[in-house]
Amino acid sequence: LSQPKYTAERINNTGTGRYPSWVYPANDWYKQLFKDATVNHRAGLSVRGGSKIIQYYASLGLDVNEGMLKTDRLNQFDVNINNKTTTLRMNLNIDMTPSSKLTINSNSSLDDYHGPLTSVQGAYGMAFNASPVNYAPVYPADLDSNWPHIHFGFENINSQNPYATIQQGYQETTRFSTTNKLEYIQNLGMFLKGLELRANLSYYKQSYEMLPFSVKPYKYRLLNYNQQTGEHSLELLDEGETVLKMDPNRKTVYGNTQLGGEFRIMYNGLWGDHNLTYTGLFNIQQQASSAATNLFSSIKHRNMGTSMRLSYGFKERYYLEGSFGYNGSERFAKSNRFGFFPAVGGAWIASKESFIKPSSKWLSYLKLRASYGKVGNDGIGTGDISVYGNTGRYLYLENITQNQKGNYNTVSYANPTIQWEIAEQANFGLEFALFKGLIDCTVDAYQEIRHNILSQRVVVPATMGLGLYPYSNIGKGRSRGIDFSGKVQHSFNNDCYFILNGTFTYSKAIYLQIEEGANKPSWQRRVGHDVSQQIGYIAEGLFQSQEEIDRSPKQSGNVMPGDIKYRDINGDGKISVDDATYIGYPTSPRFVYGFSAFVYWKRLEFSAAFQGSGQRSLFMNPVALGPFYGDHALLKEIWDNHWTPDNMQSKPFWPRLSTNAISTHNMEEGGYGQESPRYSTYFMRPVRFLRCQQIMLAYSLPQKWVSNMGMQRVKPYVSVDNPFIISSFKLWDVELGSSGFNYPIQRTFSIGLNVSF
Repeated sequence: LSQPKYTAERINNTGTGRYPSWVYPANDWYKQLFKDATVNHRAGLSVRGGSKIIQYYASLGLDVNEGMLKTDRLNQFDVNINNKTTTLRMNLNIDMTPSSKLTINSNSSLDDYHGPLTSVQGAYGMAFNASPVNYAPVYPADLDSNWPHIHFGFENINSQNPYATIQQGYQETTRFSTTNKLEYIQNLGMFLKGLELRANLSYYKQSYEMLPFSVKPYKYRLLNYNQQTGEHSLELLDEGETVLKMDPNRKTVYGNTQLGGEFRIMYNGLWGDHNLTYTGLFNIQQQASSAATNLFSSIKHRNMGTSMRLSYGFKERYYLEGSFGYNGSERFAKSNRFGFFPAVGGAWIASKESFIKPSSKWLSYLKLRASYGKVGNDGIGTGDISVYGNTGRYLYLENITQNQKGNYNTVSYANPTIQWEIAEQANFGLEFALFKGLIDCTVDAYQEIRHNILSQRVVVPATMGLGLYPYSNIGKGRSRGIDFSGKVQHSFNNDCYFILNGTFTYSKAIYLQIEEGANKPSWQRRVGHDVSQQIGYIAEGLFQSQEEIDRSPKQSGNVMPGDIKYRDINGDGKISVDDATYIGYPTSPRFVYGFSAFVYWKRLEFSAAFQGSGQRSLFMNPVALGPFYGDHALLKEIWDNHWTPDNMQSKPFWPRLSTNAISTHNMEEGGYGQESPRYSTYFMRPVRFLRCQQIMLAYSLPQKWVSNMGMQRVKPYVSVDNPFIISSFKLWDVELGSSGFNYPIQRTFSIGLNVSF
């Protein structure tokens, strides 16, 4: 029998307080790394004014957000997050003549970020998953290492010390973006009433720079501690550094610039019972990277197109509309560069018909509409899929030590036939209002069929020796759904009214056509299944005895009683990749809903907003959650509800405990992101939740008080963001992913004051 990892002495002394905490550590990594709360600041100032000819508006905003990491002065630098965001918005309208106008709009943002070199998400995950007892965050110096540096605690050189990870450096990040638009508007009513011309130029620029500053940590292990004298000795596992350095190889710089131009001519004419509107448009756009790293990223993305829309209305109740777009993109070969995308639609305002007017007391408005059209998509990646890819290869050696003869080998073939992806959309809508606007609702049912979806070919002979399979427009998918939005509003008097809003969306997207391997089993083929539905194994509980293992289909790994038992789908007497099938709901929710409320009563305002979703599956990551191995901590839920010979449940939260990763005895749970299926129904949970996004209470001071102070309005308010969530999954917030080891969604309390002069 192997020796136990923890002696009775260590177990009995851990957490007792009889000895220094670093001797028998019982770390609460979360409390050591994170604060319970932080204070953020937000301020804004806006001005508007002008004359009959010139009108202007400008606003300046500043957000200062502090992170949740604790500040520790053992190092000479601070790793806590400090993010300053400055925004500047300016609008200028100039009436050049009675019929012409010039508008200038500018919106800029500057982000200055200081934070840890390691992602806060990663640190949060380590804080919950690192062993609390194997080592201390830091050790005091012993006689052999008594010189200024930090003695970070480790069990071995590969251990994960969350505290050391956070303290090994920081990054300074600057992100700047600006959007600017210059537009000229000319009313041509002197030639034809309702005719207008617009032309604009737009400029967008984004830049990003990240400078990393790091110091390699010293890693120590506690060798021994003398309980009588208090003396101790450390073992240096890995020598570190004391000088902070900036590594230019880890520096990140990128940016892009977009230039655009648009010419638009519009007409809106009304004569008698007839109404005609026309819009003609020509636009051109170019996007270029200012920090290209290879040939493909240096290529400018260019789009050019023209479109037209013609609408006709009769008696303000019957409407017809036709439109088309003819767009071109440099991402395609010349023969497929341009695409034609038409659309038609119609609407009927039935509430204006004489046979419905008797119902006007309760049916205030009724509109039916339908549309059909095609939309193109040129977002197909970087553009290298339509050219040949090569890589250097040594073909032969003239001499075993020299004269290597080099050449190039084709790893991917060009496909000049790649063309626009096309979305064919049909929509049927209903709009109605009841009881003179008390209830206002919109319902839409839609179907979208996507043609020419760009996908990699998989039926390619291996003898071609390709490193990357070519892409082609071989995919087809369908999405169907319903959108609903509604409003209930009522005013009792000028001092009391309320508004209730609600939304609901249901959508299901499936594959209609996609290339798959000829040897793939029918139950694994994607056609007919949800786009984000996962393939995995069906768990049939846990093995309760060796006899049950012996008479069951053979599974890979060191299978023992308490391990997961899987269904043999193909009946060949063994569990293999061919036994995986589609399981659960898709990982994206099929329905999303939300509702909000606003109540006003005698200058007092109350508002609340909620959002939820459902019909979604969450796949917990058992490799990340698994205890004991790799310094992993033990989740309380695992300890409270796992399989043992005395607790032989068919499906406890966790199978038998082991000091190895769960994939060693249940290889079907071997991880995520691999080609072979690594999901199972054992760790699958259907999830639905409702989150309260915000609650706010505000009060507008009486106007006579405000006027005496030289102001127009003063409104103090208090609010809380993300105050609570109601969820079918209780272990962690379902929006934090498969293990919950992510930076949490913060609950934010705000106190503010809105002042208008």
